[in-house]
Amino acid sequence: MITKSPLFPDSSRMSYSFGLASERHLQVDKGYSPISAWRALSHHIVRYPRDLRAHTQRILLGYNNNEIANFLPGSLQDLFLVLDNNGYPLRKHLLDLSEQYLTNDEFSFFSHWIKQNSKNDKTHHCWQNGSVLSSGSCGGKPLLRQEESGETEAVAAYSDVLEEARACLDYGQLDVAQQLLEDEILKFPQSKEIEKELLTIYQYSRDKEQFDNLTKKLLEQGVTLSEEWKECQQNSSTWSEK
Repeated sequence: MITKSPLFPDSSRMSYSFGLASERHLQVDKGYSPISAWRALSHHIVRYPRDLRAHTQRILLGYNNNEIANFLPGSLQDLFLVLDNNGYPLRKHLLDLSEQYLTNDEFSFFSHWIKQNSKNDKTHHCWQNGSVLSSGSCGGKPLLRQEESGETEAVAAYSDVLEEARACLDYGQLDVAQQLLEDEILKFPQSKEIEKELLTIYQYSRDKEQFDNLTKKLLEQGVTLSEEWKECQQNSSTWSEK
């Protein structure tokens, strides 16, 4: 039986997270909430910036949904920053596709970037709305402009490991969340919050091998296992091996 947790408040949220994580089509399925899908792809790009499929999905998501079309400049900027002078056909195609949603200044910015074909231009890091990879500086000067919605900051910054792990679960990155919490509980084995969230993940993933490995490490550190941990050990005997 899976313990209820704020990590997994309902099955629809869980199916959304893992469904998007395995999405392989360039056009993201219309069954997803556009803004939630955009956040998920943005978070993924922060961790895996060279995933060109995720970049393309995010740009096409903005192209097909008016409510997040204003994030297209930043989505294009992140792709351009990663490709640098490479991938001209992809950059040109997605820029042309996005033109109708860009201001004249924004379209000129990216058109000049393609034509200029020069590396290490600091103006390329001038923050565009929706970017999660730009440094936020122009010519070495700090950029004062902030995104009014605050979405980009929410993707990139976390107050602690537990918050980051929860965000990873929101975006379907179960393995990353599990690794974060495993590392943290070895440092702070008495943290009930970390333990609770980690046990919830194990009960969902049924990763018996990793659960047993972590249990062994905790015992080697002299940690006294809690009753909740022991109960999970008992339940793990029914889990299917990975």
